[in-house]
Amino acid sequence: MLDLKEFEYILSIAKHQNISRAAKELYISQPSLSKYLQNIEFFLGIKLFNKFGNKFVLTFAGERYCEYAREMLYRKKELEKEMKDIEKNNTGRINIGIPFTRGSYVIPATIPPFFTKYPNVEINIIEDTSENLEKKILEDEIDVAFFNILENNPNLIYKEIGEEEVVLAISKNNPLCKKAIKNENSKFLWIDLKYLKNERFILNFSFQRTGLIAEEILKNSNFRPKEIFRVRSIDGAIRLAANDFGVCFATENHLKHLEVFKDEALPAYFSVGTPPYVMKFVAAFKKGSYIPQYTLEYIEILREFLSK
Repeated sequence: MLDLKEFEYILSIAKHQNISRAAKELYISQPSLSKYLQNIEFFLGIKLFNKFGNKFVLTFAGERYCEYAREMLYRKKELEKEMKDIEKNNTGRINIGIPFTRGSYVIPATIPPFFTKYPNVEINIIEDTSENLEKKILEDEIDVAFFNILENNPNLIYKEIGEEEVVLAISKNNPLCKKAIKNENSKFLWIDLKYLKNERFILNFSFQRTGLIAEEILKNSNFRPKEIFRVRSIDGAIRLAANDFGVCFATENHLKHLEVFKDEALPAYFSVGTPPYVMKFVAAFKKGSYIPQYTLEYIEILREFLSK
């Protein structure tokens, strides 16, 4: 009879495509892992891997096996979380995903108060791009991720934490700041992008959620920058804008909580678009997953912090 341990073994071999690396990850000997694989294939009566030198490649049967193995291990983890929650002893584990820049100010502000209330809950923080975090939820590598949402993924469920405006950061020395006007629909002074036709736009890359958001704003505004300069760092982009190297987009929470300017001048922030561009910030879970009470508690701590 197959057991969950053997599911873990096959999935590890499939991930590494190598017996030695899989055995190292699983803390067992290579001969033992090879024997496990032989026994499983004998029991099933079919090959799960084709071997090319030292490389193990899944057969079609192996791919189907791994799909069921992931589902079984996921259900086991969900059962354990629910049982611990029912037990009411406030112990458990939560794997949290958060984008790099957001994590720089969210983690220090929210983890200490959470640990004060749940000292026996282990927290693992995984920082990555929003796109990769979505994949990690679906692959059961993380339990919950926090990011701005562009469109709903049908395999995920979302708990809205709040909304934040995407604004344009411009050096206070830039004379175009005087073009900004009051707008009853805008939280900040509003500026028409047409005035920035000769400005350099400092954008994040397209594989970053912030880069996609910026490109969508420009597309919806029918605006094409004369020059684009790409950076990965959001606070780096804001610094460059503050030093009049160009202009950049950023969410208002980044601007409110990032302490990147110590002896530097702050940029000016303006609303753009009609209406101004507002994003939903959410907690995302895999559809059908069990959400422990302590995870819901962490979401509320995060919500409270961002609302200040």
